[in-house]
Formats: sequence, C-alpha cells, structure tokens
Amino acid sequence: MLFTYRQIAELNETETFIYQYVIKNISAVAKMSIRKLADETHVSTATIVRFCQKLDCLGYAEFKTKLRLFQKGLTLPAVDDEIDTIQDFFEYAKSDNFKKKINQFVDYVEHADQIFFLGIGTSGLLGRFGARYFSNVGYFSQGIDDPYYPPPCNESQNNLLIVLSESGETREVIDQLKMYQTTKMKIVTITNKKGTTIDRMADLSIHYYIEDIILPQTYNVSTQIPVMYILERVTRELQNRKVKFLPLKSTSRNL
Repeated sequence: MLFTYRQIAELNETETFIYQYVIKNISAVAKMSIRKLADETHVSTATIVRFCQKLDCLGYAEFKTKLRLFQKGLTLPAVDDEIDTIQDFFEYAKSDNFKKKINQFVDYVEHADQIFFLGIGTSGLLGRFGARYFSNVGYFSQGIDDPYYPPPCNESQNNLLIVLSESGETREVIDQLKMYQTTKMKIVTITNKKGTTIDRMADLSIHYYIEDIILPQTYNVSTQIPVMYILERVTRELQNRKVKFLPLKSTSRNL
C-alpha cells in the first residue's frame, strides 16, 4: 500500500515536500519521468529514488505503478455499475438458499426473549436502524455500537445477537463475540464475505456479496442497501407469520 501512516511519518523534510507535490499532482506525476519529477521538486534523482524506497518501492518504476493503483482507488465506480451490482444482489435474494437463511433468521427472532444488534462505525448505525425497525413491529431490540459494552449475563433467557460487519474481520467485534459466545446466546451475522472470522463464530451467517469500495484512507464506502434490505425483509416475514401484531393507535382527538 502506498502512503501509509508509517511511510509518511518516516519521511524527512525534503521527502515530505516531494510527497506533498505528488499528492497534489497525482495524474501528472503518474506520467512523469524521474528527471521531470526531480526538476519539479528541485531535488536530485537520487533523492527521488530514496523517497521511493521510503515508500517500500524498489525504484521509481514500481513507485509509478503503485501510484496509478492509488489513483484508481480514489475513483468511485460509475453509478450504473453500482446499480448493476445491487441488481445482482436482488437476484441472489430470490434464491432458495437466501430464502432459507431468512426463514431461519426469523425463527431465531420469534423465539428470542431479548434481541441485540452489535456493530461499530457505519455498521453500528445500521444496527441502531435494525433495532428500531424490529421494535416497530413488536420485537423490542437494542443497538450496541460500543465495542467494549458488557454483554448480558442472564443465561436463563433466550437471547439473540445480530452482528453487522462488512469485512467480517473487525478485531473489536471479534473480541466482543468471544464474550457473547460464553453466554450461549444465538448469534446471527450479516457480512459481505463468506468464510470470515466473524462468519465462523455465528450460528447463522447471511452474506450479500457486494464489491468493496475502500478509499485510500481506509474508509469503506461500499453500498449498504443489501444490509437494510435484509433487515427490512426479516421484519416483513415476521409480520407475515402474524405471531405479533402492531399495536393500534387511537385516531380520536380530545375536543
């Protein structure tokens, strides 16, 4: 990876100046010769080579290759391409395998005394959305986005933990899951990939197989539409089974 925190921290003053020039002129530098970049930054070609080595590149040629990959990572996919990806997911959501997992998910919810959602970052926000959505249809739930929040310890109840994690490898969530596993509660995970660590720790795993879009700063901007769909579909199935009903709200007004 290019321009990691460690790499930038190890640059001296001159190399930092080169870095600042490169990061502001990525497209131009990707086409420059080493002599041209040296002239533009007022240093020697030897200094450019040392700069490249500080970035874990063997030389200038490898640096330019990694720079082009870095530049590509700054570009979000075309809207039409992302729409195609989402449509692929919805086609998968029609499959018998997906329906079978949704039905099992619904079974767990129906038999749970307490329901918890666990996730951090964007997944934490989606967890709170899921908790509110489940509560709206009569299944009171709680969202936990603090990775150090202690798990419930009442083993006499049938508790359900729903874990949201795009990568399936978030260390803080894995550490929490180890504690939750000791409480013998059912665990359902919603992740993007199959075979992750979080995946293997669950009683039931549901995947949505969307292309990762991760910016160089490691911000994940992959679409979360499939996650919202999965949570909403489970609530629809719960309503269809007519196990619980929405409370009627009075429309009368006090005159």
